[in-house]
Amino acid sequence: MPSFWPIAHPQWKCVRNSALFVFLFSTFALAHSARAQGGPAAGLPPAIIHIDTGVATHTMAGGAGASWHAMGPEAYWYPDMPNRDNRNSRGSGWGGNPPLNSTDAWNDLERHASWLGLDWVRVEVDMRMYEPEKGKFTWDNDQMKALYRILDWCQTNHVDVFFTQMWADVEWNKFENVSRLQSAPKSVDDFATGLGTLLQHLVKDKGYTSIKWLCMVNEPGGSWGWWLGPDGQSMDLMPAIHALRAELDKRGLTGVGVSGPDWGLTQGTPDFNFDDKTVGAWDSHNYGNYPDATLVKLWADKAHARGIPFFLSEFGDAAGGNVSVVRDDPSPKSYTNQLTNEQKLIEGMNAGVDGFNRWSYTNRGDLDGQWQLVRTFDANRWDYYKRVTPEPVPYYTYGIVTRFMAKHSAVLKADCALPDVEVTALRSPKGNLTIYVLNKSEADQQIQLNLANLKTGQTLYKYQVTEDAIQKPDFAMDPLAHDYVGPESGALTDKVPGQSITVYTTYKLTNADAGITAD
Repeated sequence: MPSFWPIAHPQWKCVRNSALFVFLFSTFALAHSARAQGGPAAGLPPAIIHIDTGVATHTMAGGAGASWHAMGPEAYWYPDMPNRDNRNSRGSGWGGNPPLNSTDAWNDLERHASWLGLDWVRVEVDMRMYEPEKGKFTWDNDQMKALYRILDWCQTNHVDVFFTQMWADVEWNKFENVSRLQSAPKSVDDFATGLGTLLQHLVKDKGYTSIKWLCMVNEPGGSWGWWLGPDGQSMDLMPAIHALRAELDKRGLTGVGVSGPDWGLTQGTPDFNFDDKTVGAWDSHNYGNYPDATLVKLWADKAHARGIPFFLSEFGDAAGGNVSVVRDDPSPKSYTNQLTNEQKLIEGMNAGVDGFNRWSYTNRGDLDGQWQLVRTFDANRWDYYKRVTPEPVPYYTYGIVTRFMAKHSAVLKADCALPDVEVTALRSPKGNLTIYVLNKSEADQQIQLNLANLKTGQTLYKYQVTEDAIQKPDFAMDPLAHDYVGPESGALTDKVPGQSITVYTTYKLTNADAGITAD
């Protein structure tokens, strides 16, 4: 892979002769058409990318990570549950972790989480784990021990935890004639007392101060969700949120913010009665075929107007994405879908999203799709692997983003006029620069990065993933090139392959290094 190099004053931008302009425009249009059909991009002027290193459009309140479920492998039977099958009634939010006595596998899990640099992790539990009967708490079963191990890793690695109770799944606090898995709490006060007791145990007794946010239920909207009233319809969240906030405050847990509503983006922003004194953050899910950047920005803008952050607490893609070629593999782990995920990240950062959680880190892969970043479960043998290895395509395509992103980074002003190329840029709290470039087209593309307002010279290291490269057994995410950019030039050019993700960053990481979490 050839190095990229600085350019000072690209003369093609200064064309003033109208006839010459018409000729160049016509040439560009023809070549762009060829590019859409898989033709070469040779001879085209570069796509100009402008990044103003002195202007931050937003500072993230979080970072990027993936769901790490603590729920164990036991399957439950729900005889009274509409709109769901028992086998995948809890989605794939259970059974993804290896057995606790598989020491090598758990060490692998932690090592891979560190390599990925996950720094904003949605850690997921249910009430059955810790309060299977009213007022009777269990702190030492296998699921709770798995939770402690996950939180130990988060605490050690300075990860912000978005703690989520996915559902209750308890008989003692459900409505009659509603499945215990999907029922909202019959007693809101008992619900708040139970969840407050868990948080006090984790934050105060166990010292898990990495828990920054609390979401009390997963996807509560609709008759298929996990917050149904006695009529089988979704209930209002606010009584429970108010009770939960009061319970946390009573226990001195004022530093844990309550987030909601955990809806899908298209359910609409929760304007109705989400008062900003009780709700500490808005969060939503995006599994659409497209990034829906306009809708994401609407959520983010309305949350920020209230002085609270907005998180994409789940995102993924399972339907082929919106890049130019749909692959033969339509599963959530396909490369095409990963490009859509990276587009959601890039456009989301530019739209003001404060944190991203990909579904999911661990996952059995045989319940509701192959969403996992790592392989823990062999669906053919129906048993856990002795060692945990990457699921290469999602692992590396997500890792090239998360490895070089510090939590609480500032999003810089960035733009590119060519629709095939998407870009965002981050400045870490300590001033490290990371630029992400996604080439959605099939053709190679020349790019020119113009960096304005550089105060000092920077050495940028280049990392890249393509579909072919990451499926090779010897793939390693080492720097492919590096170059110096100074205030006097502030520009560099490069060629990015078709359907690729390229990173230019001041972080120098070898494949053996852990990713960046805090900076």
